[in-house]
Amino acid sequence: MNRKTLEEVLNRIDLDQLPIAKSPAMRKVIDQAIRFAQSSAVILLTGESGTGKEVLARLIHQCSQRSEQPYVQVNGAALPDALFESELFGYERGAFTGALETRVGRFEFAGEGTILLDEIGEVSLACQASLLRALEEEQFERLGSNRPIRLQARIIAATNRDLQEDVQDGRFREDLYYRLDVLQIRIPPLRERPDDILPLAEFFMQKFAFEASTGLTGISAEAKDRLLSYHWPGNVRQLRNCIHRACVLADDHQLSADALGEFRDTDQERQTSGDIPITDMRLDEAERYLIFDNLERFNGNKTAVAKQLGVSARTLSNKMKRYREEGHLRHS
Repeated sequence: MNRKTLEEVLNRIDLDQLPIAKSPAMRKVIDQAIRFAQSSAVILLTGESGTGKEVLARLIHQCSQRSEQPYVQVNGAALPDALFESELFGYERGAFTGALETRVGRFEFAGEGTILLDEIGEVSLACQASLLRALEEEQFERLGSNRPIRLQARIIAATNRDLQEDVQDGRFREDLYYRLDVLQIRIPPLRERPDDILPLAEFFMQKFAFEASTGLTGISAEAKDRLLSYHWPGNVRQLRNCIHRACVLADDHQLSADALGEFRDTDQERQTSGDIPITDMRLDEAERYLIFDNLERFNGNKTAVAKQLGVSARTLSNKMKRYREEGHLRHS
């Protein structure tokens, strides 16, 4: 795709959903995403938390021939095993206790549109098997039915995990990995594309200043220096939240270094300081924080913790086992 065609595509999409990309690394990612959008092949988006995988998935959908069809997102980290198949494939009335009416699943609802399987690395092995079958056969059935429904949607999967490492460790099915890894796009972390930091900061500043009807017109030179000197472990999400807070605290026409406050990013700082917002954490850190916090709250009662977090006891146990192996877990 030549540059003129690329710019024409970018001009017709929703600019609020476009990742600001001034750096060569992100321009390459955008070019790649738009080129892949013209295909119906599965796309795997990889990169650290907060780099913009969901935004890029929406961009791919908007640039594809499916842009007028539904865009459906499934969060693998937030979907308990017990609900996985019913949410994705739907169910017939009477399929199980509480199924009082037929429900269309997300795969069926997406039709010929796009499905984002976000946080695919967090899906359990049992659910991975069900997903693999649907992708391989390009069809599925609602629970309680034997009538196959064709899977017509374009699949995009996203993860912040190293799936190859997970395959080697037995946490992710090898056959599913190769089924998903057809076209892969790696989104670089913000520290690898410093040319994007100030354009993103200015974009967020204008957005939040407008929403709050403040008189902010720019970012001070000192604040820009601080933004550029920081390594942004939480990536674009962390930068966005930082600018949002700064816009609220700003008392001048320029966003100052004082308004930015202190940057904190290590696990130890987050665990020892109660005023670090969970929105500034990476997904894996936020998950650990919630598990640790609720284990303390319920005095180590894992059943109560699992119920509070909306996951199965098995999922909680698997996560705790992984954290224990990685040396993060403070409770047995």
